[in-house]
Amino acid sequence: MPSSTATLIAIVAATFVTSVAFAAQRTYDKRLDAPPGGQLTFRADVGSVAVVGGDAPEVVVHADIEGSASFLSDFHISAEQTPAGVTVLARKTHSGWSDTGPTRVRFTIEVPRNYPVDLDTSGGGLDVRNLKAAVHATTSGGSVLVQSVAGTVKAHTSGGRIDVADSTGDLDLDTSGGGIILQDDDGKVRAHTSGGSIRAQLRLNDGISLSTSGGSIMLLLPPDTRASVDAETTAGRVTSDFPISGVQTDDRDHVHGTIGGGGAPISLHTSAGNIRLEHR
Repeated sequence: MPSSTATLIAIVAATFVTSVAFAAQRTYDKRLDAPPGGQLTFRADVGSVAVVGGDAPEVVVHADIEGSASFLSDFHISAEQTPAGVTVLARKTHSGWSDTGPTRVRFTIEVPRNYPVDLDTSGGGLDVRNLKAAVHATTSGGSVLVQSVAGTVKAHTSGGRIDVADSTGDLDLDTSGGGIILQDDDGKVRAHTSGGSIRAQLRLNDGISLSTSGGSIMLLLPPDTRASVDAETTAGRVTSDFPISGVQTDDRDHVHGTIGGGGAPISLHTSAGNIRLEHR
């Protein structure tokens, strides 16, 4: 494993560390060939996962499992090559565990940079970095971080924040409870949160839809941006550094018009908060 990638994996893994003491622990390690054309499929009943793109044509799986002895005996991991690529499964063998002690499962997985990833965990954070491929990430309880990805990103969490930075490609993001932060991205963007604010600093406008049921929206774009804007809040104000011309409502809670003569649509909607368009 290249030393730079190994160091990055160690840093990412360290973000999941807590001070909780556990009764027992074990690790899982496996290395599999990853010829072109495949993808990583990850499914877990519990656990956080950090995926890092590397130069080697292989998938390297490492897991740290901590908890009671009964938890460790009931929790099983498999990593296998399939016709579609590499599939990693982390499952409990019974419907429930016999104890209620603390548990922690942390995966770090290295894949080729051009390897698409499809991640789904029932409880844990997702962290994906340094890929030139599509990312599909779903968690029932945890945050989602995507960084330095050149490809379409589709991410959903039922309870956590979503951060995407330094990425190229379309974004489709949804969280049921948490903020959304986008930093230096391009491509078409759709981002929605049911409870949190949105801050998006984008390199261009290729079509943007940002909405929240409870929070503010701040959108930063280059000064030469061209767009058709529809921005509305039911409990706040809409303000803009960009001159907005064309059709425009008289009040400041709903603005509809064009920037720079018009362009790709920008839709900004919040039920409780301010909306701000700024020059980046």
